[in-house]
Amino acid sequence: MHMIAGELGGLKVGDGHPVRIMAVLNISPESFFKGSVAIHNAVEKAMELEKYSDVIDIGAMSTAPYLETWIPPEKELERLKAVLPDIIKNVKVPISVDTYRPQVAEYALKVGASIINDVTGGKLYPEICRIIADYGASVVVVAREKEARRGVDPVARVVYALRESLEHFEKCGVDQRKIVVDPGIGFPLLPQRDEPYVVRGEYRHGDEQWPWWRWDLYIIANLAKLRALNKPILIGVSRKSFLRKITGVESPDEVLPASLAAETIAVLNGAHVVRTHNPRETRQAVRLAESLVKLFQKA
Repeated sequence: MHMIAGELGGLKVGDGHPVRIMAVLNISPESFFKGSVAIHNAVEKAMELEKYSDVIDIGAMSTAPYLETWIPPEKELERLKAVLPDIIKNVKVPISVDTYRPQVAEYALKVGASIINDVTGGKLYPEICRIIADYGASVVVVAREKEARRGVDPVARVVYALRESLEHFEKCGVDQRKIVVDPGIGFPLLPQRDEPYVVRGEYRHGDEQWPWWRWDLYIIANLAKLRALNKPILIGVSRKSFLRKITGVESPDEVLPASLAAETIAVLNGAHVVRTHNPRETRQAVRLAESLVKLFQKA
């Protein structure tokens, strides 16, 4: 089996390295899980998360596709400016900023963030890759499709979408060792423009064979197929809506057990980085899954 290796904000990630924990810190009051939101106490929250995390991912605009969360870039930037410099000053772990907007990414990297987590895979603002390349930063590239490819296997669609993004980021000079891929659990087809959008309904990927929650399950079950891209794999399943659909609960507050189970399965299936709202609990689940993976490899 070929070895996959890369770098995320200066941290080595991939085969043979510990599974990294990326903690979510939201400074967006509209975020779907209120337990991840810290606005007036963002620095204290970051210092608490640091105890259990390898990376902190800061989001100033929620990207939950089924809620009305869109804000203009000026507002996103304003929120970030209020807390990011102080967080960077007070924590030692690498800081990632969850944004797809070039002006926000540039500010974040300028003040000391080292990772951009782009949930559009560079497809809404292709010019963001030039900024990431100029700063020598790492990037998390999320699988997003501009249009549905009906009748095609979901994993094949995810891999194709990621290949498009990888080709773009590599062409514009982003260090290939600093690119991590994310299959985009919970994300629907990409909107045409950067404007308010809400996606609801069963078939968010444009194929009646694949309700959105079944799509997410199928991707997690087949995560190892993303190894074909030869990049470290990041997974974000924490408290997402497919877990609520499957378990029959209403609130993201109630799905911690399902979150931990999904994260464990993802690590068993090849995830190298786990993005989570609950790093303290996730760390335990991930260490268990890692130990099992090592046993399988020796067997």
